[in-house]
Amino acid sequence: MISETVTPPPTTTRTPSPIGYLTRLAAGPIVFALVMWAPVALPYAGHVTLATFAWAAAWWIAEPLPWAVAAMLPFLVFPAAGVMDIVATMRLYGQPIFFWIMGTVLMGYAIEKHGLAHRFTIAFLALPGLGGKTTRLTFAYMLIVGLISVFVSDAATIAMTIPIGMAIVRHTMPQGERKQFAAFMTLATLYAAIAGGTATIIGVPHNAIVMAALQRLTGQQLGFFEWMKIGIPIFIAFLLIFYVVLWLLLPPEVREVPSGEAFIRAERAKLGPLRPNQRRVLFVFAMMVVLFTLPAVAGLAVGDRAPVTIWLNRALNVWVIPPAVMFLLFVVRSADNPSTGLLTWKDAEQQSPWNAMLLVTGAVAMTDALSQFGFVEFMGNIVRNLGITPTALPYVAAWSTAVTTNFMSGTATAALFCNFFIPAAVQIGYNPASIAILIANVALGMVVPWAGATAVTTFTAGEIDIKQMIRVGIVATAVYTTIAATIHLMMAGII
Repeated sequence: MISETVTPPPTTTRTPSPIGYLTRLAAGPIVFALVMWAPVALPYAGHVTLATFAWAAAWWIAEPLPWAVAAMLPFLVFPAAGVMDIVATMRLYGQPIFFWIMGTVLMGYAIEKHGLAHRFTIAFLALPGLGGKTTRLTFAYMLIVGLISVFVSDAATIAMTIPIGMAIVRHTMPQGERKQFAAFMTLATLYAAIAGGTATIIGVPHNAIVMAALQRLTGQQLGFFEWMKIGIPIFIAFLLIFYVVLWLLLPPEVREVPSGEAFIRAERAKLGPLRPNQRRVLFVFAMMVVLFTLPAVAGLAVGDRAPVTIWLNRALNVWVIPPAVMFLLFVVRSADNPSTGLLTWKDAEQQSPWNAMLLVTGAVAMTDALSQFGFVEFMGNIVRNLGITPTALPYVAAWSTAVTTNFMSGTATAALFCNFFIPAAVQIGYNPASIAILIANVALGMVVPWAGATAVTTFTAGEIDIKQMIRVGIVATAVYTTIAATIHLMMAGII
């Protein structure tokens, strides 16, 4: 975290070039013109929509403007080009994904704000037998980081847990002798948080965007447990892959942690019993789990066609639950200040990722428009002409996404590639739900420090140099991308 008291940079620091800004700004209209000029087998409205999406994507990559502003391009382009009027265009933006992201992010922040994540981490690491051997301790640390990241944003998870990892390193070795162990724990935090985000549909924001794109392009809606059927195996596989890669490329200098268990137990003792607000946040979290699982449980208990099951599926649609959880976080009173809830509106203002939420909403809006103008059939024809088979499609989709996400955000990458590969899957007979989840699983930039919020948080908070991050990140990305595509190819039939 950067303090406000940090000394300002010297006046000799280079400022952004006006020419560079104008070049990045011009990239969007140039891409739009190129797409409009290209002979695309789409009706006029679909051609303009595709070009507008490409313009927005160019700005999301080059970032001459905030993502949210680029996401509003259809407000200007669609009415002017005669695609649809402003009222119809604005209707595209009434997407439930906006409040889905807001609700899940605020739930994660409540867990962080009231100290539950830190308590959970220390309690797990204090289990007997984990603190003495470096092999056991590092795997336990990665497992707990991954489990937290299932429910808390990966960047927030890293910010919360990396100080614990560095405390373990400092306890184990003197300052000048722990370089590789510190690098190991730094990347272990990043990789475990990334792995955890794959397990459920609430793991990271771009999980929701692929789910929304799947529903818009195919009419198929994924449930919480349907995602977990493949999300849990991917999480476990990623965690093991990352652990092995780190031990092969960055083995810690020590194999024993002196008084490791005693150190962790001492940290746990400092926490004391659960505080009242922590119990209340646990209650809200438990309610979220109940709401997500109740329709499935009712279906198992009384059958999918029972009136109560039909009502629960309608009333507790997956898009309803995050806003409901958000209400609870404001309704349940804080024990420290009964005049406010567990969260305040100031928390919501400061912690909600407004820029990313509007990017996602705009991307889904343009996906919705594309689906109306023949884009699914268009992509199917391209795939058939390229000769991509159902067996090859997961690998093409996974590698395209994994490489691109190191140059633009995971959210933007997922929004972009869903529009190509979901329709392609439909046309060649591969399960589009598998492709959607696969894209979310590998849209995880971790090779370079600027690949996204998770990579930035890790690089600036930990003790690792850029060469180590790139070297290990390339190997880890190559391995997990191939393994993820293979798992999806084998399990596509169960989703």
